[in-house]
Amino acid sequence: MTDVENRLTSLEQRCKSNGHRLEHLEKQQEAIHSLAASIQVMASEQKHQTEAINTVREDVSRLDGKVDALEMKPGKRWEGLVDKLIWGVAGAILAFLLARAGI
Repeated sequence: MTDVENRLTSLEQRCKSNGHRLEHLEKQQEAIHSLAASIQVMASEQKHQTEAINTVREDVSRLDGKVDALEMKPGKRWEGLVDKLIWGVAGAILAFLLARAGI
């Protein structure tokens, strides 16, 4: 074998090796591209889920305020009733005292 043949054989082997490496890299590149597309879809879904969660939180906050108002309503009624009862008793006592005094 001559030097040229040796160099040509070496060059062919290197070309085959590089061809295999390129095929392997192409497969990896396709996998990376597919992964990036999947991550993009997941990020978009995550954004929509976050928006939905925020909407639910706002709704729960509004409902919590309404529930608090409804819970306080019977207490306010009771306070109003007791207040009127005290005024009624005070008025009756005052009327009794005024009647005793002859006024």
